[in-house]
Amino acid sequence: MSRSAEVQAIIENAVSEVLEAALPKLRSEIISRAVQDLQSLEPAPGSLPTDLLNAAASSIQDATSQADILRHLLEGVARFCGRAALFVLKGGTMTGWQGTGFQNNDAVKSFTLSASAGLAEHAIQARTPMAGAATEFDSSFLTAVGAPAEGNCLVLPLVVKEKVAAVIYADSGQLADQVVDASALTLLCRFSALWLELMALRKAGASAPVEEPQAVTGQAHAAAAAAGAVPQEDDLHKKARRYAKILVDEIKLYNQGKVAEGKQHRDLYDRLREDIEKSRIAYDSKFGTTPAASANYFTQELIRVLADNDISLLGKNFPA
Repeated sequence: MSRSAEVQAIIENAVSEVLEAALPKLRSEIISRAVQDLQSLEPAPGSLPTDLLNAAASSIQDATSQADILRHLLEGVARFCGRAALFVLKGGTMTGWQGTGFQNNDAVKSFTLSASAGLAEHAIQARTPMAGAATEFDSSFLTAVGAPAEGNCLVLPLVVKEKVAAVIYADSGQLADQVVDASALTLLCRFSALWLELMALRKAGASAPVEEPQAVTGQAHAAAAAAGAVPQEDDLHKKARRYAKILVDEIKLYNQGKVAEGKQHRDLYDRLREDIEKSRIAYDSKFGTTPAASANYFTQELIRVLADNDISLLGKNFPA
């Protein structure tokens, strides 16, 4: 291997390690933002169908592409309204991407609507959901798909990286007993937007170019080598701690109500036992037989993140 190729390999390795270290942190930051958003929007305990929300959020999280995220978002949205259509925003127009609950869902793809009028404009400008009469969305769309039984609709902007990337139209459908759960739809849109941001960060990291050095001095060579020479065991501990934090952050994200009640009654572990033990198994499968196992980072993060560093909040049955 030539010296130039050797140095490039060292730099690529160093960049990979930096990205590997950075992306979990970014993921945790996005999860923290999601938690804050969910807390700010969360209604009274028990008023939202938690199981349906968790299932929808899990599907979105498991998506492997932006298209999958949008598809799972629509599937989740369909559980909380009669009909929904997703429009991709580009310039001043909204292009139909897919619909759900309509007599012909694919027909949504044929619509190109103005983003500069009615409820859509208000939702895009304010970057917040807007409710109103369905006729305030777009008359041609409503004529084609038929008016909803309740006569009203909800328009939700999908805000990614501070910009509205898409708009979701939702209504009660043409059955009188269907309702639109605005809180659930808002939660799902915000969660999806955060996951789209994470996926964009992953793609940016994976495609980051590595510049080939034009001239490499002995000092630069030594610096590059030092950057890639992180002690293996220290790196393992860092990875274990990061993974533990991600697992616990996700438990907190999906169980806001239980976490609040568990802190109040000082029995967090009993209320979250199933999720905690599933995550513990996932953690142990990766780090249980490594030198990092002795540090028990998963338990540390449970105490720090869920119990605010007060182990007594986890309850007497918590296996510390």
